[in-house]
Amino acid sequence: MFALYSKALSDRERGFTLIELVVVLAILGILISLAVPRYLGARKKAYKVEADNLLQEAKTLEWAYFQQYNSFDTTGASIGFVMPGGSHWNPPSITGTTASIQITMTGAQSPVGPADSVWITLSSDGSSSGGATF
Repeated sequence: MFALYSKALSDRERGFTLIELVVVLAILGILISLAVPRYLGARKKAYKVEADNLLQEAKTLEWAYFQQYNSFDTTGASIGFVMPGGSHWNPPSITGTTASIQITMTGAQSPVGPADSVWITLSSDGSSSGGATF
């Protein structure tokens, strides 16, 4: 009787079977495969918000310049815009005429790259529009 009890006890103490471990790992793999794209998407959206904030600052400075001189600064040198340290974006490039300009920023550091860009267009009539490539 003692031998039967000890054998039953040792069978229970063996641990998990291979099938149980494979099922647990499969479930974990599925959960990770669902979570990673959401995390990366949220991270990229945060970098787009960073660029939008920088463009908003450049836009405000350009409008202030326009109010004072009745034309836009097409070089960007006179508006006083300074890129913050650690930004994932290249400094803005400004193209256009004194009546209408486009301010564009491209990605500089991973996860945003040169193919990722954001822009805003300002017109002397007071209108503005913007967009992004990612």
